[in-house]
Amino acid sequence: MENQRHEVVHERDLAWQTSRQLADGGALLWKTLVGGGQDGADGLSLGLAKIPSGEALRLHSHEQSEIYLVLEGEGLVNVGGERHGVEPGSAVFVPGGAVHSCENAGDSDLLLAYAFPARSIEEVEYVFDR
Repeated sequence: MENQRHEVVHERDLAWQTSRQLADGGALLWKTLVGGGQDGADGLSLGLAKIPSGEALRLHSHEQSEIYLVLEGEGLVNVGGERHGVEPGSAVFVPGGAVHSCENAGDSDLLLAYAFPARSIEEVEYVFDR
């Protein structure tokens, strides 16, 4: 285990990225904390996503499984047609290939951590349910 590369990333040092393609109506914001081409990440990616009040990450799927950990706010997660309320401390496992979405159900931002078994978010091919 000696000589394994490690890295400490501070969220405050990273800018939010945005996409209107992922969201219903507005925009979804995210930051990649681990992965994104960093050496030594062993095929894992970890990031933060922020969904503003009234917005949603629309129905989609991808080959990789995913985990959400809700940090702030209230939301509704749909996985495979089943809806669940989530709040800070809620963890959600999304199996690879499952159609899922996440919407902000509160008055403030919904902040969640997400993790993929992928070297970077760019490896995750989003397929949107039409």
